[in-house]
Amino acid sequence: MSDIDLHRLSQCYGRAFAGCELVVPGVNRTYRTAAGDDVYYLRLYRPIGRSPVEIAFEMRLLREVRPIPGIAVARPIRTVDGEDCAHVQLNGVGRIAGLFQALDGRPLIDDTEDVALFGSALAKLHSALAGIDGGGVRPLDPAALCARAAASLMSIPGSEAAQCAVDRCRVEILGDPAAQDLPSGNCHGDARLANAVVKDGSVGFFDFDDCGCGAYVLDLGTAAWHFLRGDPAKMAVLVAALLAGYGRVRPLSRAELQVLPYYVKLAEVRALLFLAEFCTLADGLWPLVLDRATDLLERELTI
Repeated sequence: MSDIDLHRLSQCYGRAFAGCELVVPGVNRTYRTAAGDDVYYLRLYRPIGRSPVEIAFEMRLLREVRPIPGIAVARPIRTVDGEDCAHVQLNGVGRIAGLFQALDGRPLIDDTEDVALFGSALAKLHSALAGIDGGGVRPLDPAALCARAAASLMSIPGSEAAQCAVDRCRVEILGDPAAQDLPSGNCHGDARLANAVVKDGSVGFFDFDDCGCGAYVLDLGTAAWHFLRGDPAKMAVLVAALLAGYGRVRPLSRAELQVLPYYVKLAEVRALLFLAEFCTLADGLWPLVLDRATDLLERELTI
């Protein structure tokens, strides 16, 4: 039994949806649904923290991404009225919903071959997204993200050390001349293997909920952070494969390589920000999360 009104959803999109399976619970809820032989993913955006203007930019970014051999993106589907999104009810609360194409392919795994392929595809994605004006609605500015995270953590008891660590991260980035004027443009925002599939050597990207405009190294730092959080022992070899793959398409500057550790830490800061603003953790979990984050942010990372 789906908690989505399939009849209403079918009317909105002019498709006869046969079922709706929840595949990702949480702040944003993602459902897998099908109409005939076609498969789609439906995302219910969180009720707060993602404005209609920000959602509209994500949709436009995915519609206007330039076709480049070797990559694909999960493009959004318009409603029968030509709207970017539908409005659905979940437990009596209205939610904005976006419907996206399903990408065919297998999940990527954390071996050097797949990671290098992912790196090359990420560089191609940056090129494909370049020049699409976001109007400044989704800036991925490190200083602003750190300041916002530190402020959000103030409501979390026992977070003082983490707040100080976040602020030191901000000072580190701002104080390094190499972090200024980096190659920038539209970024995926949560670039990781779990948000991509591969088929016949072509990588398909999905889940652009965190997309925005910032330094391209932000996506590389995010991917590296996921490697660190997955298996620290494999991080060095996987990051090397990621950078090698990316560099085959767009060589990285010395400055980008120098500031990459900052952007690994920034991924931790962004994770803290998300948890503080949108998630309710059990009281017993917060100390573990805060200690882990503080340890990483105060560490000198060598990549």
